[in-house]
Amino acid sequence: MKIVELSNTTFDEYARMHPLSSYCQASKYALVMTDYGYSYDYIGMVDDENKIHAATLVLTKRIKGNIKYGYSPKGFLINFYDNDILKTFLKLLTDYYKKQDFIFIKFNPEIIIGETTLKNNLVMNYNGNVRIIDDLKAYNVKRRLELKEFNLMMPKFNAYIDLKNFSIMQIDRNFRKKIKRGIERGMYLTVGNAKEVDVLYNFTKNKSKRPIAYFRNMFNVFSRDNSIDLVFVKIDFQKYLNNIRKLYDDEQIINDNWTRLLQQNPGERRYVNKKMNSDRKAESLKAKIIYATNELKKHAEVTVAAALVVKHRNRVSIIASGYDQNYKKENPNHMLHYLIIERYKQFFSFCDIGGVTGTFDETSKYQGLNNFKTKFNGKIYEYIGEFDLICSERVFKKLIKTSFVEDEFNKE
Repeated sequence: MKIVELSNTTFDEYARMHPLSSYCQASKYALVMTDYGYSYDYIGMVDDENKIHAATLVLTKRIKGNIKYGYSPKGFLINFYDNDILKTFLKLLTDYYKKQDFIFIKFNPEIIIGETTLKNNLVMNYNGNVRIIDDLKAYNVKRRLELKEFNLMMPKFNAYIDLKNFSIMQIDRNFRKKIKRGIERGMYLTVGNAKEVDVLYNFTKNKSKRPIAYFRNMFNVFSRDNSIDLVFVKIDFQKYLNNIRKLYDDEQIINDNWTRLLQQNPGERRYVNKKMNSDRKAESLKAKIIYATNELKKHAEVTVAAALVVKHRNRVSIIASGYDQNYKKENPNHMLHYLIIERYKQFFSFCDIGGVTGTFDETSKYQGLNNFKTKFNGKIYEYIGEFDLICSERVFKKLIKTSFVEDEFNKE
Protein backbone atom coordinates (compact mmCIF):
# COMPACT_ATOMS: atom_id res chain seq x y z
CA MET A 1 0.00 0.00 0.00
CA LYS A 2 1.11 3.55 -0.66
CA ILE A 3 -0.19 7.11 -0.47
CA VAL A 4 -0.80 8.94 -3.74
CA GLU A 5 -2.36 12.23 -4.71
CA LEU A 6 -5.57 11.76 -6.70
CA SER A 7 -7.03 13.96 -9.39
CA ASN A 8 -10.18 15.80 -8.41
CA THR A 9 -12.17 13.65 -10.85
CA THR A 10 -10.82 10.36 -9.48
CA PHE A 11 -11.37 11.51 -5.91
CA ASP A 12 -14.95 12.66 -6.55
CA GLU A 13 -15.83 9.36 -8.24
CA TYR A 14 -14.53 7.38 -5.26
CA ALA A 15 -16.04 9.73 -2.67
CA ARG A 16 -19.47 9.81 -4.28
CA MET A 17 -19.88 6.02 -3.98
CA HIS A 18 -18.38 5.59 -0.52
CA PRO A 19 -20.73 4.73 2.41
CA LEU A 20 -19.38 7.77 4.33
CA SER A 21 -19.88 10.08 1.37
CA SER A 22 -20.51 13.70 2.37
CA TYR A 23 -20.76 17.07 0.65
CA CYS A 24 -17.72 18.06 2.75
CA GLN A 25 -15.66 15.30 1.14
CA ALA A 26 -15.89 16.67 -2.39
CA SER A 27 -13.81 18.88 -4.64
CA LYS A 28 -16.57 21.50 -4.52
CA TYR A 29 -16.07 21.96 -0.80
CA ALA A 30 -12.32 22.24 -1.28
CA LEU A 31 -12.85 25.16 -3.66
CA VAL A 32 -15.07 26.94 -1.12
CA MET A 33 -12.49 26.59 1.65
CA THR A 34 -9.66 28.14 -0.35
CA ASP A 35 -11.08 31.53 0.61
CA TYR A 36 -10.36 30.69 4.26
CA GLY A 37 -6.63 30.31 3.84
CA TYR A 38 -6.69 26.59 3.03
CA SER A 39 -4.95 24.71 0.27
CA TYR A 40 -6.03 21.15 -0.39
CA ASP A 41 -4.90 17.66 -1.31
CA TYR A 42 -6.87 14.71 -2.63
CA ILE A 43 -5.21 11.75 -0.96
CA GLY A 44 -5.67 8.08 -1.75
CA MET A 45 -4.22 4.84 -0.44
CA VAL A 46 -3.72 2.39 -3.30
CA ASP A 47 -2.35 -1.13 -3.67
CA ASP A 48 0.11 -2.40 -6.28
CA GLU A 49 -2.71 -2.57 -8.84
CA ASN A 50 -3.62 1.05 -8.15
CA LYS A 51 -6.92 0.11 -6.52
CA ILE A 52 -8.08 2.70 -4.00
CA HIS A 53 -8.68 1.38 -0.46
CA ALA A 54 -9.11 4.74 1.28
CA ALA A 55 -9.25 8.39 0.32
CA THR A 56 -9.76 11.81 1.80
CA LEU A 57 -9.86 15.47 1.04
CA VAL A 58 -7.29 17.17 3.29
CA LEU A 59 -7.51 20.92 3.70
CA THR A 60 -4.05 22.24 4.57
CA LYS A 61 -2.98 25.43 6.28
CA ARG A 62 0.27 27.12 7.24
CA ILE A 63 0.19 29.45 10.22
CA LYS A 64 2.75 30.97 12.57
CA GLY A 65 5.91 30.31 10.62
CA ASN A 66 6.48 26.62 9.93
CA ILE A 67 3.42 25.36 11.79
CA LYS A 68 1.20 23.45 9.37
CA TYR A 69 -1.81 21.26 9.93
CA GLY A 70 -4.38 19.41 7.88
CA TYR A 71 -8.11 19.01 8.26
CA SER A 72 -10.20 16.26 6.70
CA PRO A 73 -13.80 17.54 7.01
CA LYS A 74 -16.12 14.61 7.77
CA GLY A 75 -13.28 12.30 6.73
CA PHE A 76 -11.73 9.79 6.28
CA LEU A 77 -13.37 7.73 3.55
CA ILE A 78 -12.27 4.33 4.76
CA ASN A 79 -13.66 1.14 6.26
CA PHE A 80 -13.20 1.91 9.96
CA TYR A 81 -14.11 -1.69 10.83
CA ASP A 82 -11.06 -3.07 9.00
CA ASN A 83 -8.26 -2.60 11.54
CA ASP A 84 -5.51 -3.61 9.13
CA ILE A 85 -6.60 -1.13 6.48
CA LEU A 86 -7.18 1.59 9.09
CA LYS A 87 -3.82 1.09 10.79
CA THR A 88 -1.96 1.07 7.47
CA PHE A 89 -3.71 4.21 6.22
CA LEU A 90 -3.10 6.18 9.42
CA LYS A 91 0.58 5.19 9.44
CA LEU A 92 1.09 6.08 5.77
CA LEU A 93 -0.83 9.34 6.12
CA THR A 94 1.23 10.30 9.19
CA ASP A 95 4.51 9.61 7.38
CA TYR A 96 3.35 11.46 4.26
CA TYR A 97 2.52 14.68 6.07
CA LYS A 98 5.34 14.42 8.61
CA LYS A 99 7.80 14.70 5.72
CA GLN A 100 6.09 17.99 4.85
CA ASP A 101 6.45 19.27 8.45
CA PHE A 102 2.78 18.97 9.37
CA ILE A 103 1.99 18.81 13.08
CA PHE A 104 -1.35 16.98 12.93
CA ILE A 105 -4.26 16.05 10.70
CA LYS A 106 -7.71 16.77 12.15
CA PHE A 107 -10.65 14.59 11.12
CA ASN A 108 -14.28 14.07 12.22
CA PRO A 109 -15.86 11.09 10.45
CA GLU A 110 -19.62 11.00 10.05
CA ILE A 111 -19.98 7.80 12.05
CA ILE A 112 -23.07 7.54 14.25
CA ILE A 113 -22.38 6.12 17.72
CA GLY A 114 -25.76 6.88 19.32
CA GLU A 115 -29.30 8.05 18.72
CA THR A 116 -32.31 9.26 20.66
CA THR A 117 -35.77 10.77 20.27
CA LEU A 118 -38.26 12.71 22.35
CA LYS A 119 -40.09 9.43 22.92
CA ASN A 120 -36.94 8.15 24.65
CA ASN A 121 -36.75 11.34 26.75
CA LEU A 122 -33.63 12.29 24.77
CA VAL A 123 -31.58 9.61 26.54
CA MET A 124 -28.88 8.47 24.11
CA ASN A 125 -28.76 4.80 23.07
CA TYR A 126 -25.25 3.84 21.97
CA ASN A 127 -24.23 1.24 19.40
CA GLY A 128 -21.17 -0.85 18.60
CA ASN A 129 -19.46 2.00 16.74
CA VAL A 130 -18.17 3.37 20.04
CA ARG A 131 -15.39 0.78 19.92
CA ILE A 132 -13.91 2.64 16.94
CA ILE A 133 -12.92 5.39 19.40
CA ASP A 134 -10.58 2.99 21.21
CA ASP A 135 -9.31 1.61 17.91
CA LEU A 136 -8.33 5.10 16.79
CA LYS A 137 -6.66 5.97 20.10
CA ALA A 138 -4.40 2.95 19.64
CA TYR A 139 -3.00 4.47 16.42
CA ASN A 140 -1.44 7.72 17.68
CA VAL A 141 -4.79 9.53 17.44
CA LYS A 142 -6.11 11.91 20.10
CA ARG A 143 -9.80 12.64 20.57
CA ARG A 144 -10.67 16.27 21.11
CA LEU A 145 -13.09 16.81 23.99
CA GLU A 146 -16.04 19.13 23.53
CA LEU A 147 -15.34 21.32 26.57
CA LYS A 148 -17.88 23.91 25.40
CA GLU A 149 -21.04 23.40 23.39
CA PHE A 150 -20.49 23.77 19.64
CA ASN A 151 -16.72 24.31 19.91
CA LEU A 152 -15.79 21.46 17.57
CA MET A 153 -15.28 21.97 13.84
CA MET A 154 -18.62 20.32 13.10
CA PRO A 155 -21.58 19.71 15.47
CA LYS A 156 -21.25 16.44 17.35
CA PHE A 157 -25.03 16.06 17.56
CA ASN A 158 -27.42 16.57 14.65
CA ALA A 159 -31.19 16.44 14.29
CA TYR A 160 -32.57 14.41 11.38
CA ILE A 161 -36.03 14.04 9.88
CA ASP A 162 -37.01 10.78 8.16
CA LEU A 163 -38.59 12.33 5.08
CA LYS A 164 -40.12 9.12 3.76
CA ASN A 165 -42.15 8.65 6.93
CA PHE A 166 -42.75 12.28 7.80
CA SER A 167 -46.18 13.47 8.85
CA ILE A 168 -47.13 16.86 10.22
CA MET A 169 -48.94 14.99 12.99
CA GLN A 170 -45.60 13.92 14.48
CA ILE A 171 -44.64 17.55 15.12
CA ASP A 172 -45.24 19.15 18.50
CA ARG A 173 -48.87 20.24 18.83
CA ASN A 174 -48.04 23.92 19.39
CA PHE A 175 -45.77 23.83 16.35
CA ARG A 176 -48.62 22.43 14.26
CA LYS A 177 -50.81 25.35 15.31
CA LYS A 178 -48.09 27.83 14.30
CA ILE A 179 -47.66 26.13 10.95
CA LYS A 180 -51.41 26.17 10.34
CA ARG A 181 -51.48 29.89 11.11
CA GLY A 182 -48.51 30.42 8.78
CA ILE A 183 -50.40 28.78 5.93
CA GLU A 184 -53.43 30.93 6.72
CA ARG A 185 -51.21 33.99 6.55
CA GLY A 186 -50.17 33.23 2.98
CA MET A 187 -46.64 32.01 3.75
CA TYR A 188 -44.98 29.94 1.03
CA LEU A 189 -41.54 28.66 -0.05
CA THR A 190 -39.70 29.86 -3.12
CA VAL A 191 -36.22 29.33 -4.60
CA GLY A 192 -33.78 32.22 -4.99
CA ASN A 193 -30.67 32.92 -7.05
CA ALA A 194 -27.09 34.11 -6.54
CA LYS A 195 -28.12 37.77 -6.48
CA GLU A 196 -30.26 37.13 -3.38
CA VAL A 197 -27.61 35.55 -1.13
CA ASP A 198 -27.30 38.82 0.77
CA VAL A 199 -30.87 38.33 2.05
CA LEU A 200 -29.84 35.12 3.81
CA TYR A 201 -26.68 36.77 5.14
CA ASN A 202 -28.65 39.64 6.66
CA PHE A 203 -30.79 37.11 8.54
CA THR A 204 -27.74 35.23 9.91
CA LYS A 205 -24.98 37.81 10.42
CA ASN A 206 -25.80 38.41 14.07
CA LYS A 207 -25.60 34.74 15.04
CA SER A 208 -22.77 33.43 12.86
CA LYS A 209 -19.14 34.30 12.20
CA ARG A 210 -19.47 33.30 8.56
CA PRO A 211 -18.96 36.23 6.18
CA ILE A 212 -21.16 36.81 3.18
CA ALA A 213 -18.35 35.47 0.97
CA TYR A 214 -18.87 32.00 2.47
CA PHE A 215 -22.53 31.93 1.46
CA ARG A 216 -21.76 33.29 -2.01
CA ASN A 217 -18.99 30.77 -2.58
CA MET A 218 -21.06 27.84 -1.35
CA PHE A 219 -23.94 28.80 -3.59
CA ASN A 220 -21.84 29.55 -6.68
CA VAL A 221 -19.70 26.40 -6.45
CA PHE A 222 -22.41 23.91 -5.46
CA SER A 223 -24.96 25.32 -7.89
CA ARG A 224 -22.76 24.25 -10.82
CA ASP A 225 -24.27 20.77 -10.56
CA ASN A 226 -27.53 21.85 -8.91
CA SER A 227 -26.55 20.44 -5.52
CA ILE A 228 -27.64 23.47 -3.51
CA ASP A 229 -30.78 25.58 -3.17
CA LEU A 230 -31.26 29.02 -1.69
CA VAL A 231 -34.82 28.98 -0.39
CA PHE A 232 -37.01 31.74 1.00
CA VAL A 233 -40.23 31.91 2.97
CA LYS A 234 -42.41 34.80 1.88
CA ILE A 235 -45.69 36.25 3.05
CA ASP A 236 -48.23 36.97 0.32
CA PHE A 237 -50.21 39.78 1.95
CA GLN A 238 -53.12 39.61 -0.49
CA LYS A 239 -53.55 35.95 0.33
CA TYR A 240 -53.02 36.75 4.01
CA LEU A 241 -55.77 39.37 3.85
CA ASN A 242 -58.18 37.12 1.94
CA ASN A 243 -57.71 34.22 4.37
CA ILE A 244 -58.11 36.37 7.48
CA ARG A 245 -61.24 38.02 6.05
CA LYS A 246 -62.69 34.58 5.44
CA LEU A 247 -61.92 33.54 9.02
CA TYR A 248 -63.41 36.81 10.30
CA ASP A 249 -66.60 36.33 8.28
CA ASP A 250 -66.91 32.76 9.56
CA GLU A 251 -66.40 33.95 13.13
CA GLN A 252 -69.05 36.64 12.70
CA ILE A 253 -71.58 33.95 11.77
CA ILE A 254 -70.62 32.02 14.90
CA ASN A 255 -70.80 35.19 16.98
CA ASP A 256 -74.25 36.05 15.66
CA ASN A 257 -75.42 32.57 16.61
CA TRP A 258 -74.23 33.00 20.21
CA THR A 259 -75.91 36.41 20.31
CA ARG A 260 -79.21 34.84 19.18
CA LEU A 261 -78.94 32.08 21.77
CA LEU A 262 -78.25 34.64 24.51
CA GLN A 263 -81.28 36.65 23.49
CA GLN A 264 -83.36 33.49 23.80
CA ASN A 265 -81.67 32.47 27.06
CA PRO A 266 -80.65 35.65 28.92
CA GLY A 267 -77.91 35.11 31.48
CA GLU A 268 -77.15 31.51 30.41
CA ARG A 269 -73.55 31.20 31.59
CA ARG A 270 -72.28 28.82 28.94
CA TYR A 271 -73.60 31.06 26.18
CA VAL A 272 -72.08 34.12 27.82
CA ASN A 273 -68.65 32.44 27.89
CA LYS A 274 -68.96 31.28 24.30
CA LYS A 275 -70.00 34.76 23.17
CA MET A 276 -67.10 36.38 25.02
CA ASN A 277 -64.59 33.95 23.49
CA SER A 278 -66.03 34.61 20.05
CA ASP A 279 -65.83 38.37 20.64
CA ARG A 280 -62.14 38.11 21.53
CA LYS A 281 -61.42 35.95 18.50
CA ALA A 282 -63.29 38.35 16.19
CA GLU A 283 -61.37 41.32 17.62
CA SER A 284 -58.08 39.52 17.12
CA LEU A 285 -58.98 38.70 13.50
CA LYS A 286 -60.08 42.28 12.93
CA ALA A 287 -56.69 43.52 14.14
CA LYS A 288 -54.99 41.13 11.72
CA ILE A 289 -57.15 42.44 8.86
CA ILE A 290 -55.97 45.97 9.65
CA TYR A 291 -52.36 44.74 9.89
CA ALA A 292 -52.51 42.82 6.59
CA THR A 293 -54.21 45.76 4.87
CA ASN A 294 -51.48 48.16 5.99
CA GLU A 295 -48.73 45.74 4.96
CA LEU A 296 -50.34 45.24 1.56
CA LYS A 297 -50.22 48.99 0.99
CA LYS A 298 -46.44 48.85 1.46
CA HIS A 299 -45.64 45.64 -0.44
CA ALA A 300 -47.43 42.72 -2.06
CA GLU A 301 -45.12 40.26 -0.34
CA VAL A 302 -42.10 40.19 1.94
CA THR A 303 -39.28 37.69 2.58
CA VAL A 304 -39.27 36.60 6.22
CA ALA A 305 -36.87 33.61 6.31
CA ALA A 306 -34.14 31.99 4.23
CA ALA A 307 -31.90 28.92 4.16
CA LEU A 308 -29.12 27.25 2.19
CA VAL A 309 -29.94 23.60 1.53
CA VAL A 310 -27.28 21.21 0.22
CA LYS A 311 -28.48 18.16 -1.72
CA HIS A 312 -26.19 15.13 -1.54
CA ARG A 313 -27.20 11.60 -2.44
CA ASN A 314 -30.30 10.69 -0.41
CA ARG A 315 -30.01 13.57 2.04
CA VAL A 316 -30.60 17.29 2.20
CA SER A 317 -28.85 19.42 4.82
CA ILE A 318 -29.81 22.86 6.07
CA ILE A 319 -26.36 24.38 6.40
CA ALA A 320 -27.49 27.93 7.21
CA SER A 321 -30.81 29.53 8.04
CA GLY A 322 -32.27 32.67 9.53
CA TYR A 323 -35.34 34.88 9.67
CA ASP A 324 -36.41 38.50 9.93
CA GLN A 325 -36.81 39.42 13.59
CA ASN A 326 -39.38 42.08 12.59
CA TYR A 327 -41.77 39.26 11.66
CA LYS A 328 -40.94 36.94 14.56
CA LYS A 329 -44.59 36.86 15.70
CA GLU A 330 -45.49 35.19 12.38
CA ASN A 331 -43.24 32.21 13.32
CA PRO A 332 -41.20 32.29 10.09
CA ASN A 333 -38.60 29.79 11.37
CA HIS A 334 -41.25 27.15 12.01
CA MET A 335 -42.63 27.64 8.51
CA LEU A 336 -39.16 27.59 6.96
CA HIS A 337 -38.30 24.17 8.37
CA TYR A 338 -41.73 22.71 7.73
CA LEU A 339 -41.85 23.90 4.12
CA ILE A 340 -38.31 22.64 3.47
CA ILE A 341 -39.33 19.20 4.74
CA GLU A 342 -42.45 19.26 2.56
CA ARG A 343 -40.49 20.37 -0.51
CA TYR A 344 -37.81 17.68 -0.38
CA LYS A 345 -39.64 14.65 1.01
CA GLN A 346 -40.65 13.56 -2.49
CA PHE A 347 -37.05 13.27 -3.67
CA PHE A 348 -34.84 12.54 -0.65
CA SER A 349 -34.85 10.18 2.33
CA PHE A 350 -33.47 12.36 5.12
CA CYS A 351 -33.26 16.01 6.10
CA ASP A 352 -30.45 17.17 8.38
CA ILE A 353 -31.93 20.20 10.12
CA GLY A 354 -28.65 21.04 11.82
CA GLY A 355 -26.71 20.75 15.01
CA VAL A 356 -27.97 20.55 18.58
CA THR A 357 -26.06 20.13 21.81
CA GLY A 358 -25.85 17.04 23.96
CA THR A 359 -27.28 18.93 26.93
CA PHE A 360 -31.06 18.78 26.54
CA ASP A 361 -32.08 20.79 29.60
CA GLU A 362 -32.21 24.31 30.96
CA THR A 363 -28.49 24.28 31.81
CA SER A 364 -27.64 24.71 28.12
CA LYS A 365 -27.43 28.22 26.77
CA TYR A 366 -28.70 26.68 23.53
CA GLN A 367 -31.87 25.39 25.16
CA GLY A 368 -34.08 27.35 22.75
CA LEU A 369 -32.33 25.91 19.70
CA ASN A 370 -32.48 22.39 21.14
CA ASN A 371 -36.19 22.69 21.92
CA PHE A 372 -36.98 24.02 18.48
CA LYS A 373 -35.27 21.16 16.63
CA THR A 374 -36.35 18.33 18.91
CA LYS A 375 -40.01 19.35 18.66
CA PHE A 376 -39.98 18.40 14.99
CA ASN A 377 -39.77 14.94 16.55
CA GLY A 378 -37.07 13.45 14.38
CA LYS A 379 -33.99 11.58 15.57
CA ILE A 380 -30.95 13.06 17.29
CA TYR A 381 -27.74 11.35 16.19
CA GLU A 382 -24.44 11.57 18.04
CA TYR A 383 -21.35 11.35 15.85
CA ILE A 384 -18.09 9.79 16.90
CA GLY A 385 -16.41 13.16 17.42
CA GLU A 386 -13.27 14.98 16.40
CA PHE A 387 -9.75 13.52 16.32
CA ASP A 388 -6.18 14.63 15.70
CA LEU A 389 -3.79 12.30 13.92
CA ILE A 390 -0.43 13.34 15.37
CA CYS A 391 2.46 13.79 12.94
CA SER A 392 4.84 15.50 15.39
CA GLU A 393 4.21 14.56 19.03
CA ARG A 394 6.75 17.03 20.41
CA VAL A 395 5.39 20.09 18.62
CA PHE A 396 1.78 19.05 19.19
CA LYS A 397 2.34 18.88 22.98
CA LYS A 398 3.93 22.30 22.82
CA LEU A 399 0.93 23.72 20.95
CA ILE A 400 -1.49 22.28 23.49
CA LYS A 401 0.26 24.26 26.23
CA THR A 402 -0.29 27.49 24.30
CA SER A 403 -3.53 29.10 23.14
CA PHE A 404 -2.92 28.09 19.52
CA VAL A 405 -5.34 25.16 19.30
CA GLU A 406 -8.04 27.03 21.20
CA ASP A 407 -7.64 30.17 19.07
CA GLU A 408 -7.51 28.34 15.75
CA PHE A 409 -10.41 25.97 16.30
CA ASN A 410 -12.73 27.84 18.65
CA LYS A 411 -16.10 27.74 16.83
CA GLU A 412 -18.09 29.96 19.21
